[in-house]
Amino acid sequence: MRANGLFHYCCMLLGVLLLSFGIIACEKTVPREDISHYTCPMHPQIRMDDPGSCPICGMDLVPVAKEGAGQEDHSSHEHAAHDTQVSTDTEGVRIDPVRTQNIGVRTDSVAVRSLTRSFLIYGKVAHDPELWVAQNEYIEALKLGDSSLIRSAELKLQFLGLSQEWIGLIKKERKPDLGLHLPSGIARGYFEAFINQGDVGTVKVGQQVDILDEKGRVLQQGVIEAIGVLVDPKTRLVRALVRSGKSIDLKANTFVQFRILIPLGRRLSVPREAVLFNGDHNMVYVVADSGRFVARRIELGDEAEGYFEIRSGIEEGASVVTNGHFLIDSETRIKTGGTGAGHQQ
Repeated sequence: MRANGLFHYCCMLLGVLLLSFGIIACEKTVPREDISHYTCPMHPQIRMDDPGSCPICGMDLVPVAKEGAGQEDHSSHEHAAHDTQVSTDTEGVRIDPVRTQNIGVRTDSVAVRSLTRSFLIYGKVAHDPELWVAQNEYIEALKLGDSSLIRSAELKLQFLGLSQEWIGLIKKERKPDLGLHLPSGIARGYFEAFINQGDVGTVKVGQQVDILDEKGRVLQQGVIEAIGVLVDPKTRLVRALVRSGKSIDLKANTFVQFRILIPLGRRLSVPREAVLFNGDHNMVYVVADSGRFVARRIELGDEAEGYFEIRSGIEEGASVVTNGHFLIDSETRIKTGGTGAGHQQ
């Protein structure tokens, strides 16, 4: 987050410097009556009627031309003003197409796409003495036929991550599952996985996973056999059991990772690089027409494969800026004294 903030600040500073040079050039060609106000390149919220110094940093204030300045009485300077001027319309900011090209503006479309969310969770080769003991306690309770002991043992197994189906299998066979606690040196087929509580709702029993080593190399495909019913109060993780398609020759408690793919279906989405994360809201810059950019607040949904789901704020088919929007936002700040999305709902 700190790196992203520094990048945003540097891009904004570059945009401010570029705009300052353009505005200074305008000062030589635009008469006093065509100047809207004076502002500080570093503090665009400062708006003065007369030239002077910024009360915050002491920098010289720079003039900002009125929209359409020089078009009637100064036709001899029309071309120069067109090349340097950044103007605000009733909606959005208009930037000369030559300048747009110079700052490397690129766009992409808002479209309905098939999205798949991918994320990693960590785990280890299953080898849990506590689970071994709990299974044997359950089997002894079954032999005694004590309903209270049986129920207590079942709850303990659920807490350790076994599903009702798994517990039912132990009850039927009356023997512990050796796959969960084989001694070291024997090929493994079962793993413990630890799911973040925020992801539990998206992970299902029977779901396919990729089993990876610590370097991210795929070892084998597997399937989620059981998901625990309780969240660990210390780690905020939920335990799950994963069975691999084939046994893997790993030692007990070897660290592994699991890659889970969640198909999200077809959803309205926008490229991730188009989104500006602006404090308490998110926004994009929409290309309204040639040279005009409008800031739109948007509500985001799931993130998947370099895209964000769009829940509201923009329609399918719109063209959004994916590169250069930091500079556009900086120029919008200069012209309006605030963030472009500050007045767009």
